[in-house]
Parts: sequence; structure tokens; C-alpha cells
Amino acid sequence: MIKTVFFSALVVVFFFILWVYNPFAHHEEYDLPDDAARIIGDPKAALEGRELFKQNCASCHSLRYDGIYLLSVTAKPEWSKIEKAMGKPIIEKDGDKVKVRGFFVPRDVYEAVAFPDLQALKASFGKVPPDLSTIYYARGAAYLYQFTLSPQKVLPGTSMPQLFFPEYDKEAPEKVAKIVAYLRSVNEPPPGEKTKRTLMGIFTVGYFILMGAILWILRKRLV
Repeated sequence: MIKTVFFSALVVVFFFILWVYNPFAHHEEYDLPDDAARIIGDPKAALEGRELFKQNCASCHSLRYDGIYLLSVTAKPEWSKIEKAMGKPIIEKDGDKVKVRGFFVPRDVYEAVAFPDLQALKASFGKVPPDLSTIYYARGAAYLYQFTLSPQKVLPGTSMPQLFFPEYDKEAPEKVAKIVAYLRSVNEPPPGEKTKRTLMGIFTVGYFILMGAILWILRKRLV
């Protein structure tokens, strides 16, 4: 009985910590201008950000969760057949319209095809540039905005090249914010779905608390 109550309490505490304060998320603070924050929170900006990501980032980084792979890989004649045969369609809904946005290809399949390309990147940068499917969840908006805008300033010595130059391109901060908005859209569900998940979390935690309380009250009868 004591083990049951202890386990229930442990589960409640575990989910509460993940929900309120995610220990795996990046908590160091970086400056995020108001204009950038507004763009990052705009779903429409994420659509433009996807194209900007493909144009500026896909030479080195993949984003498998949204069907984006290295440009050198997608240029291979056999890739189109491989992703359709081995990948899972990523569906995009626009009102009543439904279309295939891309294909989620298993990591082992993708890396087997991309092996020479990944090794070439490793030779150039010292390591294989990571897939960015969960980078927003790990690093957060402010860090990604500042790092993408000025990599050496945020992380001196990084092999990440600077792609945007505000001193020459006035739209550079806006472009970076749109890319971050896109990364956010990949990691975070739409508002309606996010509300459902929040309510599900509340009900789940409440259920464990209620069951733990009932078991504690009835502990003598159950022994």
C-alpha cells in the first residue's frame, strides 16, 4: 500500500516538474526585441520562415520532423522515390484543403543516403551539423534569434557561419525572426491542440492525485 501511494506521488511530482519547469529546456536569458517576439508568435511568419530556412539553412541542416533534408540529398535522383517509399507523409491542412507537406523519413534511412554528404560537412566544420527538429524546444526563441543573427557573439569559436548581416541588410532581423517562428511552429502544436494537451495534462495530474488520496484513505481496508 505504501509503495502504491509513494509511486503515485512520485508520478505526480515528475509530471509537475516537466510541466511547470522543464529541466531539459534552455533557461539562460538572451535579449529578444519586441518586434522579433511579435513575428515569432505569428503563424503566418512561420510559413515564410520555412522557405527562408530552406534557402539559408538546408545546405548544412536537416529538419526531419517537417520533411526538410540537406539540399545535396534532395538533389539526388533517387531521393524522391526513397522518401515516398520509406517516409511517412506530413499532412498540412489549410481550411478544407489537405496537402502533403513532405515526408518524415526514418533516421537510419536518411543517414544511409546522406552519409557522404554528412561526412563532407564534418570535414568542413569539424562535426556533423545537427538536425534542428527539436532545437526550439531545447534552446528557446531568444537564444535562437541571437545565435542565428550573430553566431560568434553568442558562442565564440562556433563553426556556424554568419548568414545574416543587419549592417548591410535592413531586413535581416526580420528574416531571422521568421526562421525562429518556423522552428517554433515545428515544435509547438497549434493553439487549439495546445489547449487540449494542457487540459489533458491537468486531468492526468488530477487523476493521480485523486487516486492517491483514495488509496491513502482506504489503505487500512485494503491491507
